[in-house]
Amino acid sequence: MINALIIGGIYLIILFVLSAFLIRKALTSFEDYSYCGRSLGIGFVFFTYLGTWIGGGTIIGLVGRSHDYGASQYWIMAMACFVELFFAFFLIDKIRDKEYKSITVFFASNYPMHGGIVRIPAAAALLIRNVTMIAMQFSALSYLITITFGINRSLALMIIFIVIIGYTVLSGLWGVAMTDVFQGILQTFSIIALIVVTLYAAGGIGGIEHFYLEEEELDSLNLFSTSMSWYEIIMFIAAFGLFFLMNDQTNWERIYASKGDRTAKWGFMLPLVITLISLVMISYLGVFQRAISGGVEDSQSVLYTFLFDRGGSILTILIMVGLIAAIMSSADSFLLASGIMISEDIIKTFIIRDMSDRAMIFFTRIFVVVTGSIAFTFAINIHDILSLWLTGIGMTSIILLPGYFLGWGRRKPSTDTVLAGMGAGSVCVLLMMFGIIPVEAPYICACCILNLLICAIPVKRNRIPDNA
Repeated sequence: MINALIIGGIYLIILFVLSAFLIRKALTSFEDYSYCGRSLGIGFVFFTYLGTWIGGGTIIGLVGRSHDYGASQYWIMAMACFVELFFAFFLIDKIRDKEYKSITVFFASNYPMHGGIVRIPAAAALLIRNVTMIAMQFSALSYLITITFGINRSLALMIIFIVIIGYTVLSGLWGVAMTDVFQGILQTFSIIALIVVTLYAAGGIGGIEHFYLEEEELDSLNLFSTSMSWYEIIMFIAAFGLFFLMNDQTNWERIYASKGDRTAKWGFMLPLVITLISLVMISYLGVFQRAISGGVEDSQSVLYTFLFDRGGSILTILIMVGLIAAIMSSADSFLLASGIMISEDIIKTFIIRDMSDRAMIFFTRIFVVVTGSIAFTFAINIHDILSLWLTGIGMTSIILLPGYFLGWGRRKPSTDTVLAGMGAGSVCVLLMMFGIIPVEAPYICACCILNLLICAIPVKRNRIPDNA
């Protein structure tokens, strides 16, 4: 316990020191605070993506799923990475050419009528995704603190909230990028070390195979084994995979913040390949953990229980710190993206148009705290972490995807029809929140189609006479 407190304390001190080191870069310029003055180098870009994509929700959620259902659960998250390869190849150059700094700017540029009011539903939809992602990280970390220190889960969530909010608001994207370099290295070490420790505890590959042979569940070891039909697979990809052709607000901000086109593209693709490999290891972690626990542990906390049972060795503590790093490096990115989006797309655009840079930074910090507070309330009631991930993707897709895809076309729909489609999508999302419509792939696809059909309604434009 003493060693854990000392190492954990050192880790937190390093986070705040790194963030404070860059505070001068972010005190007066909103461009520096939010987009690093568009000067992020390849190292920062690489690690901030790696830190964001492999979060605690990813690790704990995927370990829990593969523990229960086998290694093939890998494809739930790997699907997103494969789709993102297409995003990188075909869209990053276009985003850089158009200088889109965010998804909301994309919508406002392509549907500019009514003073860019389309920013409001776009921002609201993205907040659904961001809040669910942040809540995933809060929830994953609360399990660790509760098991390690035996404190109440609500208190654990409060501690997490204060720490992550604290260093995120300090120096903006510079602080997030700098701390993500440190945390990205830690989490990569942690995943590799976990595989080694888990294999040893399970008696090696032979011991694991023996367990699943006795359980008559050898298919659990097969990465390509699935009980889903082709129809279910197609529905799943359509409902949850197509989102990643739009991607997250956090990723658009980093594309804009990169100092060059090559940095933006390769800084995105290289960590994507590493993420795909890491997800294989994480999937098999859950499978191996089942062989150790015999399947009797709670799948959401099986990894933490395993580490806690190993005792307080330095290696075990370092692995736990690496897991904490994975969680924090995802949460901080989505928190900052939410604060920037609200202050820039809502406050400055519609309320205080002549707002100074200092005021913009102030409002960004305020809304980082607000977003974190909303995520905190979500996290208290979360148990199935991966389901929350899918819910956030599905709901955001219903509101945004049709207008997004049509926005890349040469003949764009009118702002009015896109707003109407987003409104219909928002109604569908509300019905899902109240449990009237199930949050399942076929229903998500049906709601997206409804939005698309409304967006595509032809609008008769008044022709201006030649002699006018």
